[in-house]
Amino acid sequence: MWDFNVLAATRTIERTMPYVLYRLFICLGMGLGYLFATLAGAGTFIGLASLSRNPTALGPFGAVLGFAAFGFLMYKARPHWLYRVKAPQLALLADLAKGESLPVGKAQIDYAKRQLALSFPSVRKLFELDQDSRRALAEVPEFHQTPAGRLGNSPLSRKLLARIVAALSARGHQSLLAWHFFSGADDPRRTIPIGVVVQYQHFAKLIKNRLYASLFEGLGFIAAFPLLLIGIKKIVAGWPLSLGFWPYLFAAVFSWAVKAAFFEPIAEAAMMQVFFPLAEQGANPQLEADLTQRSASFRAIRDKSDRS
Repeated sequence: MWDFNVLAATRTIERTMPYVLYRLFICLGMGLGYLFATLAGAGTFIGLASLSRNPTALGPFGAVLGFAAFGFLMYKARPHWLYRVKAPQLALLADLAKGESLPVGKAQIDYAKRQLALSFPSVRKLFELDQDSRRALAEVPEFHQTPAGRLGNSPLSRKLLARIVAALSARGHQSLLAWHFFSGADDPRRTIPIGVVVQYQHFAKLIKNRLYASLFEGLGFIAAFPLLLIGIKKIVAGWPLSLGFWPYLFAAVFSWAVKAAFFEPIAEAAMMQVFFPLAEQGANPQLEADLTQRSASFRAIRDKSDRS
C-alpha cells in the first residue's frame, strides 16, 4: 500500500487555502478560455458563411479550430503555468513541512511568489530546470528492472510498461522542486540532482507511492466529471441546436480544472511526506557517480550549473 496520509495532506493544503482559491480562479479561467475560444471560432466561421445556403455548416469546424488554437496557446504557456501557479505553492508546502507559519489572505499569495523569486528570478530558468529534471527522472527506470513479465513477454507489452513507468517517474519533478525549497539551498541545479539520486536510490518505494498519488488525482477527475456534465447538460438543455460531443469535452475541461486546483496539490503534499524523509537521509555517492556516468540528462543539469 501507500506510505502517505491523504487526510494529513488535505489538512496541509487547507493551510494554503488562499493560494488554493487563487489557483482555482486561474484554472477556471483557463476552462472558460477554452469555452470562449470555441464559441468565437464557431461564430467566426458561421459569419464567414453567412451568405451561403447553410451558414451553420462551417460552425463545427470553426469550433474545433478555436478549441485547438487555445489548446496550442496553453501548451506554449506551460512555463508561465509552472512559474505563476505550480511552483509558488510548492514553496508554501515546503515551508509548512519545515514547521514554519504562513501569512493569511492575499499576503500568502505574495509571500509564495517572493519565495519562488529568491531561487528562480526568471520564468525561463525555472522551466529549463524543470524540463531537465523530467528527462533525468524519465531515464531512471532504465537502470532498474521493471516487472515486464506481469504484462507478458512480448516486446510491445514491455515497451508499454517501460513508458508507463518512465511517465510515473517523470511526474516526480514537482517533488524535486519542493525538495529544493525545503533544503534552503541557494543553487537549485545543485539541489535537484540530489533529488534525482534519491529517486534512483529509492526507486521502488517512490514509484509505488507516485502511482497511488496519480490514481488519487485521477479519481478526483472522475468524481468531478459526471457532476459537471449534469450541470452543463442542464444549462444547454433549452438550446435550439444539437451540441454533440461538446458538453462531454467541456465537462472534461472543467473537471481538469478541479483536479489541477485541488487534487493535484493534495497529491504533491502527500508525496512530500514520503520524499522528504528519504532525501534527508542523503544521496548515496556511489549511486550518484553511477547516475552521472549513465544518464546524459542527469549530467546536463550540472553542466548548465557549471556554465552559469
